[in-house]
Amino acid sequence: MRALAVVLCVLAVLTGCGVEPQPQPERIAVPTAPPGTSTPRSDDAGPEVVVFFVRGAELAPASRATSAATPESAVALLAAGPTRDEVIGGLRTAVAPQSIVADEGLPGGITAVSVTREFAGITGGNQLLAVAQVVWTLTELPGTARVRFLIEGAPLEVPTDDGLSDEPVGRDEFLSVAPPGAPRTPGSGPTSED
Repeated sequence: MRALAVVLCVLAVLTGCGVEPQPQPERIAVPTAPPGTSTPRSDDAGPEVVVFFVRGAELAPASRATSAATPESAVALLAAGPTRDEVIGGLRTAVAPQSIVADEGLPGGITAVSVTREFAGITGGNQLLAVAQVVWTLTELPGTARVRFLIEGAPLEVPTDDGLSDEPVGRDEFLSVAPPGAPRTPGSGPTSED
């Protein structure tokens, strides 16, 4: 008896709502991006910046669209990390988000970068990779040949292939983790099999 009462109540609710069935389905537009976000299109994406992430124990380049190809935008894109698809494809980063900020251009093609204690505290092989990611990303930009790392305004010793250095560093100091196809010795061209 109780089951019959429940069924009758459900039928009464369903028939009493007053909504008539539609003769044909109605198309509803579904936005592709959540409100408040924009997806760059190829016609208005602006210049591209190449940032370097990590695949295995080597650097790997990834292109990013930006409004301006500056050290500040390059560092911000690097700190944002790889996309979900890039992570699925095997990329990772040794750089912690919000641990680096491009400061200023210095004479002689040097870009200064301020880092946090979190960046300075990276240990092991990730320390060399994190520094190399920043150096390779910034030296991809015109006008930057070397990078000076600062912490609280003072030069920071960073690992290189030859040991610690508090001087500005360039790509030649990180050839051990260079992307595949990049030179592996200072001043050499891409390696090739003869």
